[in-house]
Amino acid sequence: MLRIAPGALKMTTRIYQRRTPFCCALLAISIGPLLLVSCRTTTEQVRIAYFTRFQKAEAGHTPQEEAILKRLCLFGEPQHASGWPHGPTEEIVREGYVLEHSLADKIPLWVCEHLGNEDLGGSLKRPDPEPFKPDPKLPPGSRAELKDYKHSGYDRGHQAPSGDETKNQSRQDATYFLSNMVPQIGQFNQHAWEQLEETVRAWAASRGGAHVITGPMFYDLKEDDPHTATGHFTIKAIGKDHVAVPTHLYKIVVLRGKGGQWRSIAFVMKNQKYPKNVDYKDFIQSIRWIEDRTGINFMPGLDKPENAALHQQLERKVPTEVWPADGPE
Repeated sequence: MLRIAPGALKMTTRIYQRRTPFCCALLAISIGPLLLVSCRTTTEQVRIAYFTRFQKAEAGHTPQEEAILKRLCLFGEPQHASGWPHGPTEEIVREGYVLEHSLADKIPLWVCEHLGNEDLGGSLKRPDPEPFKPDPKLPPGSRAELKDYKHSGYDRGHQAPSGDETKNQSRQDATYFLSNMVPQIGQFNQHAWEQLEETVRAWAASRGGAHVITGPMFYDLKEDDPHTATGHFTIKAIGKDHVAVPTHLYKIVVLRGKGGQWRSIAFVMKNQKYPKNVDYKDFIQSIRWIEDRTGINFMPGLDKPENAALHQQLERKVPTEVWPADGPE
């Protein structure tokens, strides 16, 4: 799948191009000429009909959804950066998380959670069997299906983890909708990434709560270098529904430090195998760096003039060390 590099052509509609596979077979017939036989397969993709006069209006939020968004999305619901057409998306609001789902890539752009006493410290364990299922809020053809992941070589990687919901069974079950998943290398998902999730939960429990934003990235380091940048790069997709495989994953954490001030830390990790023990300091990035490469404004409320100092503190300042187990100062 060809992907325009982030920032390369910001005013050009992003291309969701499915590479059309070709198969060619030479059939030798003993008494006839050599025949060249070619076949072509095509796939479907979703596009917004910008030109239509019958565009379906987006439904507004109910009062209940507004309350959930306010609780889960610190400093406002994430928004698309100007000049970044992300294609058709669908917002899904649930009690434990809210996400924006790409109908083209069949994965979320971002997932917002609040980890507090209502979620952590309960008796619920990881269910067995795990109730993975396609999201009923999304139409077939615009969502991932179980068969897309089967034999793909990738895990169904939670963005809002099952382990973040240990007190309410319905909330935990809701983390198993495939809209909350991305294709993730199994060894990464089950070790380095899981350990990071556990670390974030420890911070949240210690500091009385944390706001977390998690999601995929499509990024190639060569596009940050003018000597190697080409303006595009290729990504993988799995299954008949072409579920996009992210090159990286990010996790943003914002909570109150011991002094009562807002503090933030963010990590970006490549979707690959890692050694048994990793130093998470190597993966710390600024929130602004992630925003520049995803085209998402994660906390738009910080753009208000009265929040200028807090904006600088949270989005541009980068911690030099990973926070201790009991959270930041």
